[in-house]
Amino acid sequence: MTPNTRFADLLSDIEPSQTTKANSTSAHNNVRDALLSDDDFACRVERIFLGGSYKRATAIRPRTKNESTERPDVDLYVVVDANPSDLSPADLTGELFDALNRNRVDLGITKLKRNRVSISVSMKKADLDISILLERQNDGLYRIGNSSTEVWYATDPEEHSDWSSSQNARFGKRFKPMVKLLKWARRENRTIYKHPKSFALEAFIALHSDENESHYGILFHDFCSKFVAAYDTERLLGQCPWLQDPAIATGNLLPGVSGSHFCAYYDKIKQHRDDAEKALAEENQDKATEYWRRIFGSRFPAGKAESAKRSTLRPAAAVSPLTFTPTQALPSPRPAKFA
Repeated sequence: MTPNTRFADLLSDIEPSQTTKANSTSAHNNVRDALLSDDDFACRVERIFLGGSYKRATAIRPRTKNESTERPDVDLYVVVDANPSDLSPADLTGELFDALNRNRVDLGITKLKRNRVSISVSMKKADLDISILLERQNDGLYRIGNSSTEVWYATDPEEHSDWSSSQNARFGKRFKPMVKLLKWARRENRTIYKHPKSFALEAFIALHSDENESHYGILFHDFCSKFVAAYDTERLLGQCPWLQDPAIATGNLLPGVSGSHFCAYYDKIKQHRDDAEKALAEENQDKATEYWRRIFGSRFPAGKAESAKRSTLRPAAAVSPLTFTPTQALPSPRPAKFA
């Protein structure tokens, strides 16, 4: 069986770098300070907090395109005290947009874009999605507005963060690493659709994983196997299942995901199950590596025998004594990371 240490090495490799984390922290702190000191908008703000995978510590390293690393994404929530019937989502989002635009130069903002529920902010070293939340209502939930439909929807990103941490404890601190493995497999094996993603993947893992399994290869395989078995009817019918929002009793985490989106992802998970099963059964670790790399890509580390073989085949002159490999930071059990 593939040693668990090789999955630990992969997890270390796909962890966001310290530079990425520092850039993210600097970006969201600067935006927070700017909004809280803006002459026209600060009076609206009750508080500002982080959400998304940055806060939940389930982020993976940013993509690299054309030898350039993409900026990390950070979710920021601006809480205002208002009645949903008094102000429209478009009005409040417009006020947020204007405040950000007034501070554009000082923040180094290169692009501002209005989305349905947020403002996308591109900065020099990080990207942010900033959303307006109405303070908790009588049901204890926040409201987030959709500027297209002009409807305020119940949400609770703080509870999502707390829930994710509780799952990590339930899984013996293997939940968040497992989320990262699933996200990385999702990146390496894209479908033509982007959903399901992010927090929905966390919910799937919590539902269909063994909290007592400690080997990541087995854990990943068993998740895929349970996922395939759980949603075979939906796949047959071409439908997307209901996925319970842990923060909202009647909430669905996949409300806008079509059957086509879900089925495309289902088929990928089924392929992962088959490849993981072959990898776990394979005695030859070089061959097992090939199967794991179908799932996790070329960053999945080679076994000792394969690494030694490659070393003997590599010309000595090809390695410069002045070439250094950056050291990846090992993931802490509960790092404070990013989207």
